[in-house]
Amino acid sequence: MIKVILTDQGLKNYDQARLHFIDASIWALQNCKSFGGYEIVETADVSYEWDQMAEYKFLDEKDAIWFKLRWV
Repeated sequence: MIKVILTDQGLKNYDQARLHFIDASIWALQNCKSFGGYEIVETADVSYEWDQMAEYKFLDEKDAIWFKLRWV
């Protein structure tokens, strides 16, 4: 399992970050055969940089790289 992390860095608010994470998951579903889902984690209590992070899971490294090129 290959994991790719997206953060809310550069996004203005909570809702904008959520929409960004959802857009990324829709894109992964449409473009990456080995996409295995994603999970959003609240990090505001433990991080000075981010309020949220999303972890995307892939079975194929090529799909993970393709996703990184588009979203990271």
